Amino acid sequence: MVARILTSWTINIISFFIVSRIIHGFKFSNFSSLVIAGILLGIMNATLKPFFIVVSLPITVLTLGLFLLIINGVLLEIISALDFGFRISSFWDAFWGAILLSIFSSIITKILFPHRTIGA
Repeated sequence: MVARILTSWTINIISFFIVSRIIHGFKFSNFSSLVIAGILLGIMNATLKPFFIVVSLPITVLTLGLFLLIINGVLLEIISALDFGFRISSFWDAFWGAILLSIFSSIITKILFPHRTIGA
């Protein structure tokens, strides 16, 4: 269990680093802010995201799940607002960053654990 959490956080950190190199609106002041952002993303995905999904279920169904991208962008904005050295320039940077974070996290997970199903 602990190893799985640490692995998830490490994948988040690596994904954040890659996305910060692609999207210029993602800024980390130092390595510790990158680590904190990766850990907070894991915590928020486990706690706040399920709440947001339940609350927004009707609009998520109407948009065939695309509203989940907005939820991911909002979670990144919340992490950025905590003011620990991680900044996102605009909501659109958060939106595209959320998409890229999902893609890179999935790719890294598939590379490290080829027999694990995504989300399991």
